[in-house]
Amino acid sequence: MSLLRPIFFAVLAWTVFASPYQACGGTRLTAEPDQLRALYVQRLVKYVTWPHGAGPAPGEPFVVAATDPARLRPYFPDSDAEGDGPRFRLVQWPAECHVLVLAGASRREGAAILRRVADLPVLTIAQDPEGPEQGAVINFYMQGGRLKLEVNPEAAGRAGLGVSSRLMQLARIYRGGVHE
Repeated sequence: MSLLRPIFFAVLAWTVFASPYQACGGTRLTAEPDQLRALYVQRLVKYVTWPHGAGPAPGEPFVVAATDPARLRPYFPDSDAEGDGPRFRLVQWPAECHVLVLAGASRREGAAILRRVADLPVLTIAQDPEGPEQGAVINFYMQGGRLKLEVNPEAAGRAGLGVSSRLMQLARIYRGGVHE
């Protein structure tokens, strides 16, 4: 009996302190697809450069236009909030913007919008298997239940945007009909 007591307490301590699955009540952390998209958008701007004078002025927020901003609004911080990272102002498309998110747009509508902004310094973000082919700079796609990124360097070049090599290493690359 004296040998079982230390083993019991060791197992109990491991279960409570070392097992994150049990410590969290056996639940996994999950996020809504729109929440993930908003989070990615807020992180992606750190890896993209705009031509001189086309990005936000120092101290100004990134203007993010969305075809359905109501889907993303709960996940965007208030643009007046202080913080270390970039700030954002979410608006309804059409509007002058730094980032355009095609959220909830039909494929036909998305293609027309992408043609309209193709030569403007706008980071276009879609989630459509045909997004890169239609000219989106960044495309979200699902693989193995995970949201992944695809970058179209040709579309970025037309828009005058620079995409960091760090982002290019993490993303699948689209090159004229070929996904690398």
